Amino acid sequence: MKSNYDDCINLLYNQDEIQWYGRNYFLYFVNWQRNISVTELDGKKVVIKRNKSSKYFHEYILVIAYTTLSFMLCHPTPPPRLGSAMLVNEGFKMRKILEEIGIPTPSLLFISDTSLIEDYIDGGNLYHAFLKGMTHMLAFNAGSLTGRLHNANYVFTDNKSQNYLVTSSGKVLRTDLSFLQKESSVFSRSMDIGSFLASVIGLETDKYKAIETAFFSGYKSETNEPFPYLSIAIRNFLSIGFSPNLTIFKNMAKNSSDLI
Repeated sequence: MKSNYDDCINLLYNQDEIQWYGRNYFLYFVNWQRNISVTELDGKKVVIKRNKSSKYFHEYILVIAYTTLSFMLCHPTPPPRLGSAMLVNEGFKMRKILEEIGIPTPSLLFISDTSLIEDYIDGGNLYHAFLKGMTHMLAFNAGSLTGRLHNANYVFTDNKSQNYLVTSSGKVLRTDLSFLQKESSVFSRSMDIGSFLASVIGLETDKYKAIETAFFSGYKSETNEPFPYLSIAIRNFLSIGFSPNLTIFKNMAKNSSDLI
C-alpha cells in the first residue's frame, strides 16, 4: 500500500509520463473543475484529476445559480457546501457509502486538496455512449442510480450525463462527486433530473426522447414515483442557459408532462 501511495505522489509530479486528454471528449469529457489526464500506475491505467486555477470561481458560480434558481421557482434550498465538504464527497468513506447504496464509482487510489487519482474506465463517459447510439439500457441505468440515491436522501446536484462513465461491458459508474448533498427537497431532486436531461437535450429529437423515457423508467423502477414536479422546468432553464439552439427548443416543446 505504501508503494502504491508513493507511486501516486510521483505521478503527480512527473509531467512527462502524463497524457493529457482535454480535447479528446471521447475518453473523458472536458471538466470545468479539473484538468484530466490518463497514465499508468503499476501497469494499470489510471486517471489523474488536478484542480484548475478557475475551479473555485466556477464552483461559486454554480452555487449562486443554484440558489437563484431555487428562489425563482419559489423553493428556496440551501446550496451545496464548498471547501472541505467537497473533498469528503470525493473521498474513500463517501464512495463506501455509495457502494452500500448500490451506486458504483471508479476505485479511488489517492486524494488531496488539489488532485485525485482513480481507476481509468475504458468506455468513456455516458454522453459519448449516447452519441454512438447506445441509449436505452445505459439511460435506464443512470436513472436507476439517481433513484437509488434519492431513496437514500442524497442528491448529486450536478447530474449531467458526462458525470457517468461506462465500462466496456456496459456497466454505468458515477464520477465527479464533489456536489453530493444529504438533501431530499423537491428542488434538489428536481435539479438532479433537470441537469441530466439538460445535458442531452441538444441531441437529435428521437434520440433525446428515447434517453428521456429510459431514464424515467430507471428512476421510477427504484423510487416507484414519477419525476419531481420541478424537473422539466429546471431542465428548460438549464438548457437555455447552456447552449440554446433550434434542436433544444424543439426537444423542449415535446410533451414531457406524463413524466411528472
